[in-house]
Amino acid sequence: MLNDSITILGQTISIILGLFSIYIIFYFMGSLERNLYHKKYVYVLGYIFFTLAVFAAGVFHSQFIAFLINVIATVIAGHFLYNDKKIYLFYYSIFIVILGCFQIVVGFLFGQVCQLFNINFYSLDIFVITDSIIIQLSNLSAARLGIVFYKRKKIERITTVQFFNFLILPIFSIFYITTLLMYAQTYISLEDTILIVVNIASIIALNVYITNIFEAISNNNKLKNELMLYNEQAKMQYEYYNNLDTKYKNSRKIIHDIKNHMNAIEELYEQRETEKAKNYAEDMYKMFDKFVQKYYTSNKVLNIIINDKLSKAEQLGVGINCKIGDVNLEFIKDIDLTTIFSNLLDNAIEGTKTAAENKNISLKVDKFNEFIVINLINPTDKEPIQEKKGFKSTKKHHKGLGLENVRMALNKYEGNMRIEYKDKIFKVNIVIPVS
Repeated sequence: MLNDSITILGQTISIILGLFSIYIIFYFMGSLERNLYHKKYVYVLGYIFFTLAVFAAGVFHSQFIAFLINVIATVIAGHFLYNDKKIYLFYYSIFIVILGCFQIVVGFLFGQVCQLFNINFYSLDIFVITDSIIIQLSNLSAARLGIVFYKRKKIERITTVQFFNFLILPIFSIFYITTLLMYAQTYISLEDTILIVVNIASIIALNVYITNIFEAISNNNKLKNELMLYNEQAKMQYEYYNNLDTKYKNSRKIIHDIKNHMNAIEELYEQRETEKAKNYAEDMYKMFDKFVQKYYTSNKVLNIIINDKLSKAEQLGVGINCKIGDVNLEFIKDIDLTTIFSNLLDNAIEGTKTAAENKNISLKVDKFNEFIVINLINPTDKEPIQEKKGFKSTKKHHKGLGLENVRMALNKYEGNMRIEYKDKIFKVNIVIPVS
């Protein structure tokens, strides 16, 4: 009776784990970058055919042939359902290979842990079931980390606490299921088998659910961050157009009095007060300059950003020497332009205001071959904080907007940022390939 119950338990759990492993593969493919979107029934059919192919391969062929069929099925499903770029053929196939290696390592480690802590399984079938469950739960975590590795941005939207909270459930699940099956091997009836299967299925379903919550938290944090950037951009645009309106109103007053100013200058020349007339004219030119909104680039958003930061820099006694060549930045989204230039200029202004002398920032943007090159140089008497990933922003109340956000924005366009600090000079060099 015990052997029959264990056999039933093993076969049932094998089916559940098989379905779970296929879910992990589809979860991985669906979480990477996609350029294909079909109707839902297409993915349901793809999932069914994939499942049948994998199960048939496992039943009728050797482990090597089954593994090879798994790789081929994954590549085909990924290519026709998610992304048909050639590079993703490599991503999908290498993921299955990594999972295979990962299973071997986890299985070996589990055996070592059992020996180290004297964990005894009197039934080989129970040991195999436990080992299979642990491997699949580990595979889910491995898939999550694989997505982080490929996308290089999801993990940066998750706090350390949230990430470790995510890992608690798989660890607890492994401990719980191992303990449950260890005690189940002494005596197990058909009713017990059903309860164990329900327990294990519930634990696996809970892991899937928590994984989806983890993804939702990541997206939520990303949206919060983007919302702050949109608010910052909207604020700059409001101030920009508000300044334009103010300057327009003031210029109308000057224009209204322009006849009087011209008469005054003519009067001075008639009285041979040439020097006074020249000074009067120069004062008028300076007055007119105040009403001219500076034009740096044809990109509307970037022009607004630079004018906004220039105004704030002047209030702090900081100068900005800006030279922007004939570059087309239309391929970069407005939100990403705001992220890149706002954070770079904010950091530069913050650093330059601490400089004892030469409070001037140099910003150059130009095209070199097929690349957009951005160079930003500013003096600072305050040495920036350096971490493993690079330099960290030291601005107060920065709310997470800094150099790390610049890196993430650049990653979208395969851009590269190099930072250097030497002799109280902070330099940022950015290279973005033109798409």
